[in-house]
Amino acid sequence: MEKEINKNQLFAGRRSMIGQCSTAIGSLLLFSSFRNKRKPGKTDNSAATFDVKKYGATGRRSDNATLAFHDAIKACVARGGGLVNVPPGDYTVGTIELRDNMTLHIEAGATLFLSQSAHDFRRDPERSMIYAENAKNIAVTGKGTLNGLAQYDFTEMTGIDPDIAKEIDIAKAAGVDMRRYYRRHGAMNTYMFVLNDCINILLRDITVINSPLWNIRLNDCDGVHVEGVYIFSDLEKGVNADGIDIVSTSNVCISDSTFVTGDDSIVLKTISKNGKPAKPVENVTVTNCVLTSSSTPLMIGTETEADIRHVLFNNCVIRNSNKGFGINVQDGANVSDVIISNLTIETNRRHWNWWGDAEMCRFILHKRKPASKLGVIRDIIIDNIIAHTRGTSTITGHPDQPVENITMSNVQIFMNPENKKDKRCTDALKIENVLGLKIRDLTVKWSDETEEKWKSAISMKKVTDFNIGSFEGRQGLKNSEEPAIWMDDVSDGTIRDSRAAKGTGVFIRLSGKESKDIILRNNDTKKAGRRIVFSDEELKKETEIN
Repeated sequence: MEKEINKNQLFAGRRSMIGQCSTAIGSLLLFSSFRNKRKPGKTDNSAATFDVKKYGATGRRSDNATLAFHDAIKACVARGGGLVNVPPGDYTVGTIELRDNMTLHIEAGATLFLSQSAHDFRRDPERSMIYAENAKNIAVTGKGTLNGLAQYDFTEMTGIDPDIAKEIDIAKAAGVDMRRYYRRHGAMNTYMFVLNDCINILLRDITVINSPLWNIRLNDCDGVHVEGVYIFSDLEKGVNADGIDIVSTSNVCISDSTFVTGDDSIVLKTISKNGKPAKPVENVTVTNCVLTSSSTPLMIGTETEADIRHVLFNNCVIRNSNKGFGINVQDGANVSDVIISNLTIETNRRHWNWWGDAEMCRFILHKRKPASKLGVIRDIIIDNIIAHTRGTSTITGHPDQPVENITMSNVQIFMNPENKKDKRCTDALKIENVLGLKIRDLTVKWSDETEEKWKSAISMKKVTDFNIGSFEGRQGLKNSEEPAIWMDDVSDGTIRDSRAAKGTGVFIRLSGKESKDIILRNNDTKKAGRRIVFSDEELKKETEIN
């Protein structure tokens, strides 16, 4: 198993990584006026600065500074806004509530430690260190640190997670130790940020570490800019310690940041609040980030009570993660107009309790409960990806509602052996219940160090209206009976200009009583033992081959 990323090395290298990222914001022009008016650590000539030490904070961790922060903020509010400054030192704090037109600036050398006393926090359901509600023009900036002091226990599994029930069975059969980490009972189960119904938010250059729950939770906000932020939660222990959760929030740009998180790094969700219907998520850009996750670095779902649309995940490096990117729709929403492009991905299998099999991607459409509304996944582009993976990438629709209009182009998948004893991987790419699929310039390369369960490069079942061009690859085990491409119950599709790699046994296998209207055109099968295998002669007669 490859070594986990060393936290100290990441802290040391954080500034150099961010410095090498060029800012590519371009869109979301609504941030420009905010950025021009409010720069990190500065205000305009009319703004005032309020230093927390002048309001009683000592900078000693043993002294609770919550009241001093409250008093500094109160003075700032009385002036109509300004900058609350935190100089170098260690500060134990509970809830810090941001108000209109206010910047909390945490200087380099300043660390805010999460208070362990419940009396220091607001009594909201979502308890947090940094809190705001119905605020506008708020910012947290500076090169200081917020430390959540998360605590965990390694103990026996309690209950079965239905989303990984199959993986749990595989782990048990393989004799895996079924203990796992849980947040410590009675510990401070607190978010680092909860921002509710806020407008025009800036987070820049701060470090957020060891959050007991999600690091940054944005609920029903509009206009969010995150730049140069570093987030860390333990890759082994950090359950539910997501990086940034964009919940029913729109017009978001995250750039030039580094996230190392046990759970999802950046995740988009839509959740109802206070009895009101969930708002959609739309207009989200994530670019120029370096991401590591024991779950999914770039994620949409699972909570999907309202639509999620117009999303760009672009120009990111994903390392040492349990999955590359994913979409999981369970609650009836439409997820559409998503572009995932220009990524380099490296995956490694994690402990059995994390979602993911070290695959490039997982798209799944299903119902959370039998009575749940069935949603839609459609109009997704995956482009310019290099993925070194250990698991089966999947695109899976529902029998009553296929995933629609998926385009995949310029993708290289390098299949490596699994680094855990509970083996899961079969095919490189498995596609089921899809309507409208375009694959262009896909290469699948298998390691010479093999796994017994390896099968096809591409496996398709119940796929309609597809076009595969310029594919190159073979099945997982050289000269086995598994085909490079297996199609079952597919229709109205073409495979053209594709090539069998050295070691291919069967290049294409076509089966299924529902298969029809298939064209195989101009494919190079010289290196295949057998060109095409059909499940019956009638299907062979109905297939156009040239």
